[in-house]
Amino acid sequence: MVLKKFMKKSILASTLITSMFAFTGCSSSGDGDSDKISLRYSIWDNTHKKAIETLIANYEKENPNVDIQLEIISNGDYWTKMETAAAGGSAPDIFWVDARRFGTYAKSGMLVGMDDYIKQNKIDMSQYLESITGIYNFDGKQYAMPSFWDDNVLLLNTKMMEKYGIEKPKKDWNWQEMLTWLEGAKAKLPKDIYPFTSSTVEYTQLGIFNGVALAGGQIINEDKTKALIDTPETKNGYKTYLDLVKSDLHSPFDVTVETGAGTLFKSEKALAYQAGSYSLLTFSDKEQAQVAGNFEIYPVPTIKEGVKTKSVIHGVGNVISANSKHPDEAFKFINYMSSEESMKTYTELALVSQSHKNVQDLYGKVMKEKTGLDVSVVYDVAKDAMPLPNSVDTAKWDKIIVDNISSYVQDKQSFDDMIKNTQKGMQEVLDKENQGK
Repeated sequence: MVLKKFMKKSILASTLITSMFAFTGCSSSGDGDSDKISLRYSIWDNTHKKAIETLIANYEKENPNVDIQLEIISNGDYWTKMETAAAGGSAPDIFWVDARRFGTYAKSGMLVGMDDYIKQNKIDMSQYLESITGIYNFDGKQYAMPSFWDDNVLLLNTKMMEKYGIEKPKKDWNWQEMLTWLEGAKAKLPKDIYPFTSSTVEYTQLGIFNGVALAGGQIINEDKTKALIDTPETKNGYKTYLDLVKSDLHSPFDVTVETGAGTLFKSEKALAYQAGSYSLLTFSDKEQAQVAGNFEIYPVPTIKEGVKTKSVIHGVGNVISANSKHPDEAFKFINYMSSEESMKTYTELALVSQSHKNVQDLYGKVMKEKTGLDVSVVYDVAKDAMPLPNSVDTAKWDKIIVDNISSYVQDKQSFDDMIKNTQKGMQEVLDKENQGK
């Protein structure tokens, strides 16, 4: 996935930034040949290895003076190792960044701006999904080229529907129609199988952010200075989604936290799951999931009539470290990775949706051929999706959101107090990060 669970700890203290620039650059000649340029490229997902290694091999054939070393770090360790590498002056030349961390890196001067490169190479940025490129624009400057993306959908176990006599719902349903369907399903399901599960506090992207988007609300304003938790639309999204979470139609909070919503669906302990599209391959793997081959993809129904948004969307960006000795060569490789042809190859080998507009249909084709899944819903809902909310200190206010939801769902505070405390806490973070602007 793109956005999996990252470590919550703060990663860029001012002392770290100072020490980063005090050390030498991160590249070296890979084979002792002073004319050969060595670039390190770090990512956090092993399922992308074949696609990226294939593209690296193709690139090196065309550019024999360049040696690109791929480093795969587990997502649980990725940002901690990035912190250590930066402190030691050994950050990779090129690496993946996500929306949660991007603002901190960009503001701290740890990334190379790409505007001049984009202009020099006459790159048309409109050929990529605007909802992804916009995430990696900071203070009007572009710091990343977009790679793959994901959004949120609803997965329904078709085998269980057939087994227990539950009719398939229509795909253009609304929220109330979904609740009615879930109530009917509950009456037919065994007591140890939950009608619905979702990531209440595991990932805001899959839980509350999606609920807010479905109601036409926003988490943060466009210039990232104001929290919008207490606006009517956002409150409506909170209330509607969390009413479902607290009902007997949803897996109990303690079960969801202990087991994980994805695991409940994989093991056929939940009929429906609000999921990130990045998890589709996992659920399609018969060795990993009982549900493999037995689910269909539906849009999550909108909460407010007239709202077109049916998902939050997020994507990974390829960035260049500010202490790279070879930023020109690093951008040249990133530009190659961002080409339509490279993104076609990437899509075919990794089975992930790439950001180039001309390869969207290809994703659907290869997923159908290799997994049997019809993923048309995934890119249908991407068209009007809400970009993942973010700012400089996203991780700080994201935790405030999660902590207050957890408290509310466990009946430790009222709904109004949850909204008030979340709004206040998030605004304090935003005020601090915007001081001096």
